[in-house]
Amino acid sequence: MNIGASRDKLWKALWRGLGNSEERSIDEVPSMTTQRYLVRTMSDTVEADIRRVHVIANEILARYKKEPLSFERLRKIADGPFDLFLIPLIFEGDCRKNPNIVFNEQRRQEIRNHALEIARNHGFDTNPPDLLPGIEDSLRASQQAGLVNILMTTGGRRFKHQAMEKRGIGKYFHEIVDRDETYYAKEQGIYHLFRKYQHEKLQVILVSGTASYIKAGNNLERCVVGSNHLEVFTVALATDYSYNDEETLLAAKPKILIHGLDELIPKFKERGLVS
Repeated sequence: MNIGASRDKLWKALWRGLGNSEERSIDEVPSMTTQRYLVRTMSDTVEADIRRVHVIANEILARYKKEPLSFERLRKIADGPFDLFLIPLIFEGDCRKNPNIVFNEQRRQEIRNHALEIARNHGFDTNPPDLLPGIEDSLRASQQAGLVNILMTTGGRRFKHQAMEKRGIGKYFHEIVDRDETYYAKEQGIYHLFRKYQHEKLQVILVSGTASYIKAGNNLERCVVGSNHLEVFTVALATDYSYNDEETLLAAKPKILIHGLDELIPKFKERGLVS
């Protein structure tokens, strides 16, 4: 059973239906200025959340009398939110019969309720995880390079906005794209930016340590809707804080893979994404 592969095929088909595929690089489209958004995923390119995920996931699995996940196994399958990767483990038989059960709202809410309760028990709801080393320097450098910083999360906007402001880095983010736009599919979050701002040429540079985000970005790689052009350039961040390990990230086929935030701007300069 490969739920992810079926989902990717569906999204590619839906995206083709929204507009025409575009083979040219966005910079080859004449007479328009390219707007570049640097989209970072919250849980593994801004915060260091994966150890908490491990704790919560295994406590949820124990409630269903399921075997715990080793940390190595977790990093092969981890995703946000919890329900997306736990439902196939907890309701394995049902998923074999109907892979779409991962989108069943009753099941998703059931897993989320467990996750919230366990997070409260550990104080995770009031004590946010550490920020990634070097994140503020990276945000400042990308802003100075002319990129617009966007935060993408499967959590709620209000909490994330407060957390970012309290920790002094909210000023670097132009917008937070939250679960209202990413709940059913991460592609929706990217398309939300494309639809909302209506730039004639928008390039989204998506940086994530989670394979499902990389796949989502690749699903929307290039497209034209009306007179507006979208291109998504995927960057995998492979660190000890990433949701997925390097092998899993590479299998998602990012355009580039880096091992630290300090590599971002030099790599972008090599690719001509910034001057």
